[in-house]
Amino acid sequence: MNHQDLPFLERSPRDPSLSQPPLLVLLHGRAAEAKTIFSIEGLLDPRLHVLAIRAPYESELGGYEWFHPGTDETREEIKDAKRFNESEAILLENIQSHITRLGMESNDLFLWGFSQGAAMCQILGLRGKLKPMGVVPMSGFLPTPVRRWHEWSRHSKFLIAHGTNDEVLSQDSSLAAKSFLESKGVDVEYHEYKGRHKMTLASVAFVNDWIKKTAKLP
Repeated sequence: MNHQDLPFLERSPRDPSLSQPPLLVLLHGRAAEAKTIFSIEGLLDPRLHVLAIRAPYESELGGYEWFHPGTDETREEIKDAKRFNESEAILLENIQSHITRLGMESNDLFLWGFSQGAAMCQILGLRGKLKPMGVVPMSGFLPTPVRRWHEWSRHSKFLIAHGTNDEVLSQDSSLAAKSFLESKGVDVEYHEYKGRHKMTLASVAFVNDWIKKTAKLP
């Protein structure tokens, strides 16, 4: 597979007081693009270095998505690893390139994804090729093939978040992911927030505080 540079948006730390600021990578959901999730950057700690990366596949709904279009009747149930093997490899290489470009370590990395992006950050966080400090899957799901792996990285802390009135993905999808991660010895927390299938101001604030706590930011 040839290298593919995925388009991205970037915010350098607004507050340069940290010599090694954490890198936060944001992954958007289906039928969206980098600017969709990058819109929250103004609500995040000014010491964070923020990147939002765009998915590789054009969506039939407009925008882009992380899973190669398939024939599943339920589009959110990913049963075939071929749906994400390519995008996982592309995204991994892109994140590694950004880490090198910025002179950072993956231990200073946080992954935060929404919906399909939540599934992708769980894939990367559990695979073990990256070593993020924290992984935040929001309003997402754990793809079925991940449950069939032989091993799962326990390096990262996970915060799984889901809206109480999500009309696209049931909270059950996040609760099932939490139970599975717990069964594999992964450090995982679960947070519910009032809202539909979207990020709310309160949910963003909660995750922002969790990232600061996990990164031990003063």
